[in-house]
Amino acid sequence: MKRIHAWVTAGPLWLALGALSPCVSAATLTLPAVADTSIFEAKPDSNLGATTLVAGTNQTYSRSRAMFRFDLGAIPSGAVITDVQVSLYVTRQPDPDQHGGPVNSDFSLYRMLVSWGEGSGTDNTGSAAMAGDATWNERHFAANSWDTPGGLIGTDFASTPSATTAVGGIGGYVWGTSSALVDDVKFWQANPAANFGFILVSQDEAALGSARRFGSKEQPGGAITPAQLLVTYTLVPEPAAAGLWLLGIAGLALRRVRQP
Repeated sequence: MKRIHAWVTAGPLWLALGALSPCVSAATLTLPAVADTSIFEAKPDSNLGATTLVAGTNQTYSRSRAMFRFDLGAIPSGAVITDVQVSLYVTRQPDPDQHGGPVNSDFSLYRMLVSWGEGSGTDNTGSAAMAGDATWNERHFAANSWDTPGGLIGTDFASTPSATTAVGGIGGYVWGTSSALVDDVKFWQANPAANFGFILVSQDEAALGSARRFGSKEQPGGAITPAQLLVTYTLVPEPAAAGLWLLGIAGLALRRVRQP
């Protein structure tokens, strides 16, 4: 009878043990861009690496595209990525009393497939590019050209967008989460040398006044933030650690069963 009583007493402990699992912790990292720049069709040999980001088409039919890259080094080894978002802040839109503006537009993020140089060009339309800077004509000035000026979809950046968001007036906007964004971060984790970030492209580049300026890492302030990558992940203990945890719980259960 004592043996039967012992197993009856232990029953709830074993059921509890089966319901429990090793501690899984979740966290979200906010990673600001470590490099950002824009390329401007009207100034094809200028660089805008130290001014606000700009993407879309202005009121004189000139297109712009913005690029930014993130350092993933703060994501712990073994983290399981579950959610990814990109946030940007619109700081300026076309003047409504001028021809062709403002026009609301869908803006898409595409994963970059080639490297580019941030540069340090200033002023609204940039300044003369230095060697290695990104421009409308070249991803590295005086060294490497885009496949086509401004970058070619499917060659210089991915053929399909990772996320798309409608952009209107001044304020903050979020892209994601999407399975494609999660896949992008996982890919960069596994292939850090291929982490070239994103390019931001308006889906209405044919429309006058779709251009928007966005906060950059050089010009944040107050509510204005640079491009940010928000990564949510979970951490699961290594199998060996999980096994020790289970053995410890089992040992405690057995000690309770053997007590008189």
